[in-house]
Amino acid sequence: MTNGLYISAMGLQVQQYRQSVIANNLANSHTAGFKRAIANVQARANAALEDPRMAQYAQDPVYGQVNGGVWAQPTAFDWSQGTLKTSPGNTDLALDGEGFFTLQNAQGEKLLTRDGQFKIGLNGELHTGHDLKVLDTGGSPITLNPALPVAVKGNGEITQAGQTVAKLGVVNVKETQSLEPVGQNTLRVRDGFLAAPAADTIVRQGYVEQSGVDPMTEIINMLEGQRAFDANAKMINMQDQMMSQLNTVGRVA
Repeated sequence: MTNGLYISAMGLQVQQYRQSVIANNLANSHTAGFKRAIANVQARANAALEDPRMAQYAQDPVYGQVNGGVWAQPTAFDWSQGTLKTSPGNTDLALDGEGFFTLQNAQGEKLLTRDGQFKIGLNGELHTGHDLKVLDTGGSPITLNPALPVAVKGNGEITQAGQTVAKLGVVNVKETQSLEPVGQNTLRVRDGFLAAPAADTIVRQGYVEQSGVDPMTEIINMLEGQRAFDANAKMINMQDQMMSQLNTVGRVA
């Protein structure tokens, strides 16, 4: 009986985790370049298979067939490119293809993003809406003349007054599993996983990549998760009542 309580409790935890992932997706359904997170859930094998110390019960006609419920796995991400939408800003950029823009935070750490809604500061530095510096191919902050028009070529070269002044540091990642979201629509990557951008990646000036989240899909997933959460809660309540009744059997008044 207690095994059922544990399995139902694990089901509640998994659905809570799943709902938090979906809620974060919905909150970023209009965030440029945002990539949809996917809550991974995996069924657990029974204890006899997971723990060698329980092998003696593997052949038991009852316990040998009882699984271990479900458990959450590391969150995955859908890296599919979002729709590119035109924008009036000449420093609004989008990547058509694989790759990421490189940024630098106040601590000097290099981060990645697909959000190309950049701005030119008073000092001429190209930065994000969160004041993260945009880097060139050499890893240095890009500085432009705020008084001159900006033109960006498909290969990432930035020109002003007909002269090339910088080239965007667009990089690709060998394994997307090495990416970790760290807030402000940015990603951290472990050392050794950066690579040259894909040959067919094009920088589009005057475009913004839309969020990869479909709100309707997320709402459907949220409703489905809520039903599963309610079902596990009811199972816990039912098993608790049954155990309470069993405890009263044979009790002397």
